Amino acid sequence: MPALGDYLGALLAEVTNARLLADLETARIAQLYASHPLLQHMPVPRFRMPTVVLDLPVAVEGTDPPPATSRTAELLALRQKVDGIVANALTQHSVTLTPTRQKRLAQDLNVLFDRLQKSTGISASDATNASEEAVTLAVEAVKISVADRATVDPATEASLRQQFGAEFLKLPPPPPRVHVMVITAQLKDLAPPLALTRLRLTISEEGVEWSQPNPSDPSTKTLLPE
Repeated sequence: MPALGDYLGALLAEVTNARLLADLETARIAQLYASHPLLQHMPVPRFRMPTVVLDLPVAVEGTDPPPATSRTAELLALRQKVDGIVANALTQHSVTLTPTRQKRLAQDLNVLFDRLQKSTGISASDATNASEEAVTLAVEAVKISVADRATVDPATEASLRQQFGAEFLKLPPPPPRVHVMVITAQLKDLAPPLALTRLRLTISEEGVEWSQPNPSDPSTKTLLPE
């Protein structure tokens, strides 16, 4: 049985392909209009799909079991990455921690990771808070180690926040995939209509177009909302 996300994604892709086919037909008709002595002065018809409503009956069959991963191994790997990120950031911005501050920072980070290890579950909010706490610990260590204790190079703090955030947000497990039954004949045999789950999706059309500010530089070609 397909996962619900795969099913909805396939439907959205089919709607997009329908718009593609309609535009190709518009282009073909435009050529016919251009070659006809009478039609060439008339507007070329073009059809759009500004809104598409899908009413989908499905039967939820189940969800995937939680992944069998070791939190200890994940946190150990993340702890090593954090040390590497701190070391690289300090080297790039010419900052050296004193041995005392290096030891204190390691102890504070160990406390943070011990708390994560003992938690019953790590949500996206927990990961974000832990990332911000790690950034604060690193920045405070830098403040004490540099001559001007009141300030830290914004580039150093921004680099730490970006890299820590990317790594810590890998801690929460992905949500389980929901598997559904969607074949009409199977749904009819499975249960009466009132027992099924119905999904009502309203899809609004938005287009994008190619833009190239510098015609001589292909790297400036980007997709922008029309």
